[in-house]
Amino acid sequence: MSANLTLFDDLGTHWDGGSPRLRNSFGSPVSNEEFSTYVVKNMGFIAVHGYGRSCEIRLRPNIVTPAAFAALRQHLKDRVFDRIVTAQFDSDWVYGLHASKDAALAKIETSLATSSKPRPGDYLMRPLTKAELPRTTPMHQALHSLIENWPTLSRSVHRDGLSNILKQSLQGRYTVVEAAPDGRDLTFREIGDGFMSYNDDWVTRSQGRPVDNLEDAAYGRWAASGYREALRSGQPTLCQVDAIMNTPRLGRARIRYARVLLPVRSIGGALLLTSSILDPTIDLRAELLKKTA
Repeated sequence: MSANLTLFDDLGTHWDGGSPRLRNSFGSPVSNEEFSTYVVKNMGFIAVHGYGRSCEIRLRPNIVTPAAFAALRQHLKDRVFDRIVTAQFDSDWVYGLHASKDAALAKIETSLATSSKPRPGDYLMRPLTKAELPRTTPMHQALHSLIENWPTLSRSVHRDGLSNILKQSLQGRYTVVEAAPDGRDLTFREIGDGFMSYNDDWVTRSQGRPVDNLEDAAYGRWAASGYREALRSGQPTLCQVDAIMNTPRLGRARIRYARVLLPVRSIGGALLLTSSILDPTIDLRAELLKKTA
């Protein structure tokens, strides 16, 4: 008997296991089984394999969200099973056989209560050298120009002058982040209008607010940690990013970009220039996907 695969993501959304839309959002070329194993291990999904009146529930307790578990509970509510196998991943798979769905859910709930860690795999980053950054578009060339002129900019630039430079050269894909004297609190002083992942309302509301206060709070905390490291180093930082974000407008979406962080000593305190170029050819998940095979 062939299995019927159902997936529940970390937002509690129900997906058919063979959904092309879901796999395409991750840019995944692998089989349904390989993909489901990957998202369970790395993204906090729950997978339910149905076999008539039997089923297997696969999950990784330390990254499953309450929303995913609630969706699983609702999914099982009106279904009848003679037996349920749970497969829970830690350093390896641990299996359990249960005579009822209530027993299986109780086991899972106990595991969730004792495991709570940040979700791995959502935010992948690879350092990039200046030589690896292409010069193929005006935007790429503008980033090269900014990096090359960074020693002059970093000595002292008036904030209004800095904003004019960014508006003219970066097609709106920039932010100016202001650091508190202790370097911990970071706020958005200015956000360009070229970030299509967000709507105008988000840009307006975020001006002057903490970097950690993004629509996707987990992504905001991750981004802020990279910003603080760049400020501490005092050096230009280039990298590739392959991130999974959750926003009210886009839902769960994969974004890939090359990012440049430039610390600037400005009149009145430390600033960080950030800019990025979307690049769908970046794929930092390929190696992770191979490991699930």
